[in-house]
Amino acid sequence: MERGRFLGRRWSNSILSRRVLTVLASLCLLCLSEWAPLVLAAGSLEISNRYSPRNQRRPRRPDTRYIVLHTTEGGERGSLRKIRSRGEAHYFVTLKGRVYRVIEKSKIAKHAGRSMWEGRSTLDNHSIGIEVVGYHDREINEAQYKALRELVRQLQSYYRIPDRNVLTHSMVAYGRPNRFHPYNHRGRKRCAMVFARHQVRAKLGLEEKPLKDLDVEEGRLAVADPELYRFLFAPAPAESRRAEAPPSHPNVITPGWTAWHIAREHYASADTVYVFPDGRRLAGNQIENWGRIPVGTQVLVDEREEPQGEFEGFLEVEEESISASEVAGQLARSETTIYFLPNGMVRTGREMAARTSTQQLLQDLPAGTRILTGYVYGGHVRSSRPPVKIAGMKWNYPSTFYRFPDGRILSGDEIDDGSIPSKTLVFYQH
Repeated sequence: MERGRFLGRRWSNSILSRRVLTVLASLCLLCLSEWAPLVLAAGSLEISNRYSPRNQRRPRRPDTRYIVLHTTEGGERGSLRKIRSRGEAHYFVTLKGRVYRVIEKSKIAKHAGRSMWEGRSTLDNHSIGIEVVGYHDREINEAQYKALRELVRQLQSYYRIPDRNVLTHSMVAYGRPNRFHPYNHRGRKRCAMVFARHQVRAKLGLEEKPLKDLDVEEGRLAVADPELYRFLFAPAPAESRRAEAPPSHPNVITPGWTAWHIAREHYASADTVYVFPDGRRLAGNQIENWGRIPVGTQVLVDEREEPQGEFEGFLEVEEESISASEVAGQLARSETTIYFLPNGMVRTGREMAARTSTQQLLQDLPAGTRILTGYVYGGHVRSSRPPVKIAGMKWNYPSTFYRFPDGRILSGDEIDDGSIPSKTLVFYQH
């Protein structure tokens, strides 16, 4: 009898063990089916974690359609420190071909800034960002080629991203209206433009690249830098590699080469210095008449990479006596253009234009005014109206901003849903 009970228990335990093993095997197969593209070649790519402090707070992306390539435009050590602290990329490729994870691949990294592709704006919400140590007009080294090629291949396989959707930051970035260009426009950055070259893409295993910009063709954006635009979307040349050489110009103003071409959106910055032919020097925020800058003026641009950080979405008025149309162009009076005035007042462009008391401000914005374009004024947070009811799934996106009653402005990945005071204003992208 005892033997029978023992055998019965052993038989029961055996069945239970087999069932457990079956369940575990099924789970393993499920995991492998999801992760197979990244597991198969893991041995050929060295990846280690250098997670940003912001990684835990970043929300997951709604979808993943693109890979956006960036160049650091600076040295490895300082670039990695900045990118990690701000969570500005998913991956970072070093000069020796090592790859660091900065933000989990399924979450939002704040890498593309003001961007648009195929009608989708803020590509942070739809893309993986890869920073490569290097410069926009120079090829990367062989160790970087090897690592980047394998990383891109794995991500393409995992997310089913076609070659034509592996883009450069210079392709997708766009600028807001300004005194040189009255429309939203391409040409804001030259970042990673080298990855638009056919020979470079071939070394990365990419057989296709985009040959047109639908946002320009369909009128959502204008072209501000025709030379860069032709370079980015040039078909495979029949002639030599020299035909694709990146365009370059000295930092000197000529009849067809303006302050904007040289300094881009930093043209009016206090960190941009203009050296006139007569030797005079003025900072960008000291220049009053941009139409009278003489040919031959040298423009000294602060070479630090434009931050994608805290206030990347804001346009700041740094000089006195400037009109809203000079800053925001045709969007100056729009409902989706929002003005944060130094006295604490916050108004949309439509509200500013409709009220007699604020109409004059549109003609003479005070220095220190901050402007958001393409945003929804969500109104105040209340106990019965939490952020998720105002901005939906965008409530904690890095591109969503909160203005606290004390005047502080924080982005969505810097706030805690449970500690937002009543009367905080919420602004999220349209």
